[in-house]
Amino acid sequence: MIRSDFLKRLEWGLAILLSATALFLLAVRATHAGALWRDECAVVNLARMPSVADIARNFQHEAFPVPFQLFVRAYSDSFGSSDFALRAFGIVAGVAVLCALWISAKLIGNDPPLLSLALLGLNTTFLFWGTTVRGYGFGSTFIVLAVGLIISLILKPSQPRAFAAVFVSVAAVQCLVHNLALVLAITGSAIVVCVTRRNLRRSVIFLGILALCMISFVPYLNAYSSESGWSRVVEFPVTFRLLWNQFNFALGNPNPPMALLWHIPLAGLLAVSVWRLGRLRASKPPPEWDLLLFGSLALIAALVLYYEFLHLLSYLARSWYYLALLSPLAVLLDGLGIALRNITWIRIGRLVFAAIALVVLPITARSTIVQRQTNIDIVATKLTELAKRDDLIVVAPWQYGITFTRYYHGDTPWITLPTMTDLRVHRYDLMFEKMIAEHPIDDVLDAIKRTLEGGNRVWFVGGIRLPPAGMLPLELPPAPVNAFGRDNVAYSRAWMEQMSVFVRAHSGRGQTIYAAGSNEPVNQYEDVPLVVVDGWQ
Repeated sequence: MIRSDFLKRLEWGLAILLSATALFLLAVRATHAGALWRDECAVVNLARMPSVADIARNFQHEAFPVPFQLFVRAYSDSFGSSDFALRAFGIVAGVAVLCALWISAKLIGNDPPLLSLALLGLNTTFLFWGTTVRGYGFGSTFIVLAVGLIISLILKPSQPRAFAAVFVSVAAVQCLVHNLALVLAITGSAIVVCVTRRNLRRSVIFLGILALCMISFVPYLNAYSSESGWSRVVEFPVTFRLLWNQFNFALGNPNPPMALLWHIPLAGLLAVSVWRLGRLRASKPPPEWDLLLFGSLALIAALVLYYEFLHLLSYLARSWYYLALLSPLAVLLDGLGIALRNITWIRIGRLVFAAIALVVLPITARSTIVQRQTNIDIVATKLTELAKRDDLIVVAPWQYGITFTRYYHGDTPWITLPTMTDLRVHRYDLMFEKMIAEHPIDDVLDAIKRTLEGGNRVWFVGGIRLPPAGMLPLELPPAPVNAFGRDNVAYSRAWMEQMSVFVRAHSGRGQTIYAAGSNEPVNQYEDVPLVVVDGWQ
């Protein structure tokens, strides 16, 4: 029989190694992330608007509620808005998540957070996207703390813990809208545990937490549930298969098969927990019964409600959308492991699993965490060196202009495709105006023509993208009376192809100055080439 104190020393030692490795990987990420990409630039631009009233008027164009924007504003007021200062913001968020995992583990059972450190602390989605200047890092921190505090309220309620649970739960929602579905899952599961114990008085605590979180969200309902035409521009036909594939990618990023490292403990611990609950249903011994019942219910509820949230949101799901879900799932798996620690083979299995993750996950993470977030800062520097005052720069599609605005400081005039009057945040309302217009890119084509006819050059940030060989460029009538409706991606593609065909037909020469991926690896969402053309024919 393996001695319990020996296993405990192994657990604590491995947890310390996992934490040290996660901190090392965060340091690697900090030294390779480079400049801010457009989503980060938009958050900073929004937070740095002249007044709080401006933030309140424009926050719906980004993904995070007003208090998070005010937090970024206060941070940048204190530490500056340089790339270095803002990268530090992201790394602090990452460290905060790791600290929250330790705190939650102590609240649950005074055990080290083996599974959560392995599954979340070494997860590439967390290391890459949780450290960006967005609400995902701190939103994950608060939802992790919320899970730990709610479990502690189930096991050993106290007034200070209740107040702390209210604070972190509301803060989680105010950092990240996605957390509202998760708060519903964990408070609802806590209420079920109270009902099974016939402790309705305690369930009022969790009802109160949920109610306060929902009340805190009321001021945003109008903005987030807008029925305006432009809000539908960002909607996407969401299917279960699409969400499932992206979920698995987030689990295993950048290698989807690595998602098995999540699926195995999730399915295994859930199955053993249900079996154990069946064995204990007559006596319901505390705290084991309570922790097993809560953890099992919350795991299932979090998965179901988060799926419903993403389906209702109807956005094109990206891997970072799932970081909010992964955070409580990791803590809940730790909670189930702690509840089952008296089963020796479970305890040993948890140790072995964490040790395997410690070896495998850092290796798979390396290729992603060394990527730059963008190369537009490099492109902007080249343009400052090479472009002349009478040349023209075209940034296409227009979303790249949010980043370009931050990093380009040259004298050459520039425009976006289509022309946008506000590039501080993602103004899809202005995009919709272009989509319903009769001739949305004629001004851009005219500017290119005038520049080339004058003997000057046109620089394309984002390059040119011709239609497939033998095909004409996509032509779309004003939205939404066509097969593509309000699909902003289709319209961007059509405009890009039309511009590219126009340039190929009328320019004399073209040259790629900076090819995407030609130097250090760059985030696929903002890895742009730089192409220059001259001559008119």
